[in-house]
Amino acid sequence: MRPVGFVERWNKRLLAPVARALARIPWLHPDHLTLLSAAAGGMAAPLLLVAGHPWLAALFLWLGAWLDSLDGDLARLKGCASPAGALLDAVLDRYVDLAMLVALIEAAPEAWRWLGYLAITGSVLTPYVRARAEAGGLPAAATIGSRDVRMLIITAGLLLEAYAATLVAVACIANFSALHRILAARRAA
Repeated sequence: MRPVGFVERWNKRLLAPVARALARIPWLHPDHLTLLSAAAGGMAAPLLLVAGHPWLAALFLWLGAWLDSLDGDLARLKGCASPAGALLDAVLDRYVDLAMLVALIEAAPEAWRWLGYLAITGSVLTPYVRARAEAGGLPAAATIGSRDVRMLIITAGLLLEAYAATLVAVACIANFSALHRILAARRAA
């Protein structure tokens, strides 16, 4: 997959040398990074947030996002990219997204929690619309609400301890992205 957004291009540029260094480790498999990514971003980060440590949660979430970026690069460099690895990565990405958003819902003031459900909906629909469009032979539009952008917003929200604002931002950008992709696919049909 090609980097399409500013955040993704920046991540790829920053992490390309790391991926090349990791490719020299014979026993390291891309699935190892996928699992570490899910552990850092999907288990440690949400638990740290709920335990009242938002800065540590942000650190683990960003570490998980970087590991998630590296696993695909490592697979391509080692020549072991596979549909099974891509499936594992995509499914664990959804678990990470949902776990982090649920933790944010728990941390947000009660009056704002409903926005978390909108954030979850958009975060699930954005990659789903892309997958359905591509499965139907339609182009998947690049959009501003990629997972990298959502992770950046959530990380900033954790650092600022602005949970309600983070849910608003993710809900808006994720649902806009899903709708944008639907409209782009329909126009291309």
